[in-house]
Amino acid sequence: MRVLGLAALVFLINLGAAGLLSAYSSLNLWPDLASVPGFETAAQQHSISFAVLLAAVAPAVAGMALLWPLAGGMRQGPQHEAPVPGALAEQAANIPLKLAALSLLGWMLVTAHALARYLSEEVSLGLGMHLVARPVLAGLIAGSATFFAVDYTCRNYIWPRLLEGTRIAGNPRLWRVRVSHRLVALWLAISLIPLAAVALTTLAGVAALDLTAHSALGRIVSVVLLIAGSAAAGGALLAWLVARSVAPPLEAAMARVRDGRLDTRQPVNSTDETGALAEGFNLMTQRLAESRAALEARNRELSAALDQVQFLEQVKRGLDRFVPESVRRAIEENPQAPRLAKTAKDVTVLFLDIEGYARLSEALPRPMLNEIVERYFSLFLGPIRGEGGDINETAGDGLMIIFQAGGPAEHAASAVRAALAIRAQAQLANEQAAGSHPEILVNIGISSGECDVGATRFQGTGRDRWTFTATGPSTNLAARLGDRAAGGEILIGKETAERVRGRFLLRGLGPVQLKNFTDSVEAWEVRGAINE
Repeated sequence: MRVLGLAALVFLINLGAAGLLSAYSSLNLWPDLASVPGFETAAQQHSISFAVLLAAVAPAVAGMALLWPLAGGMRQGPQHEAPVPGALAEQAANIPLKLAALSLLGWMLVTAHALARYLSEEVSLGLGMHLVARPVLAGLIAGSATFFAVDYTCRNYIWPRLLEGTRIAGNPRLWRVRVSHRLVALWLAISLIPLAAVALTTLAGVAALDLTAHSALGRIVSVVLLIAGSAAAGGALLAWLVARSVAPPLEAAMARVRDGRLDTRQPVNSTDETGALAEGFNLMTQRLAESRAALEARNRELSAALDQVQFLEQVKRGLDRFVPESVRRAIEENPQAPRLAKTAKDVTVLFLDIEGYARLSEALPRPMLNEIVERYFSLFLGPIRGEGGDINETAGDGLMIIFQAGGPAEHAASAVRAALAIRAQAQLANEQAAGSHPEILVNIGISSGECDVGATRFQGTGRDRWTFTATGPSTNLAARLGDRAAGGEILIGKETAERVRGRFLLRGLGPVQLKNFTDSVEAWEVRGAINE
């Protein structure tokens, strides 16, 4: 409703201007016109009524029509946070000028009416000029007052919400009223128009007199015109000087800041509000420059940190190839103190090696043999990881793998399934090789039981050496069973056989003598999985 209230404000301002015009005319115009032959008093009342109607009511009605669409767009109220459309905000920004123009237009119509009356009446040139100039001066007063009053109302009650987010500088759809324009309007309202009214009154009063016969009166008229003219010119010059000292320097400085030049500083050349504004502007740009420098430094630090993180990720990916999965998980869970100390755990250990590796190394070139070993072992990675095994050690033609996920029966079965899958992969690779190299047979030994699992530290004169492994009788038994296996056999110890019995086809070998074992050890051969 505040937007529509601007139309009422326009009506009151123009009504006041019409009242001022009526009072001025009653004191200084109608008495002179009453002596003009054919001029009637009734015509005086008619002119006043027409002026009030045309100059006060018409701009208010036109303003209401102009403001109605804008009020409709704002009916959701300031409590709503919905953004205001850009076109609506731009229309609201031009309200003061539009309403001031409507007020001035209404008074120009009154001027046209006064000019028509002058041409229809037999009045002197001085009285005619007086008759026509009155509404012009009233229109300038009404237009200036309308602009400043509406501008003040919009600044405090309408624009704070509407202009938020609207581009001001360089927007061709906004009629920007600069400080210089406002000072010119203020000069018109408080300097030029009153002085022009004084000069007009003086000239109208002496228009019928012979100033050469009244030298004292002539000097008074000359002094009045001199004072009026010099005051008007001086006011215009002062308004221009004030406008030049306020707007252009700060506006140019803000334009440089918008272009990113935060080193911009505005000279503090006064002690008034303009000086305080320049001081605040300099403080703002200084802090912005410091903040940007700090942000750039942080960005450089962040970039260096990201480069370091990328480097560490590359190192991590490289080390992952050499570190068992269980060790990697322990370090990721607690990098400061990973749980790598040796602890007694029930595990299943699998040893595999390539049969006749020494013979193959003599028969095949070293690069070719290395390629064959890498290709076969790469085929074994899928089954090993799929069953939860950790490749603990590699030794040329052999691997040591630890299975510890799940309960005793579960990790024992996982190890046996991985062994069968390794044998199947080796047989498939042999078929695909098609005689390009001797057949590769992989012998496997498996044993289950309690082992000490964790990191082992080797101290020397230089840097310490750490290794993650499982030690104990079960590890030794698995290694010796692998040594005993031949022709691609999978041999398992007694404990493992008891844990997987009923899941796999086993053939008992009875007591067998193993290297470095005093007593004989019972062993079983895994022939395959049941229901395979």
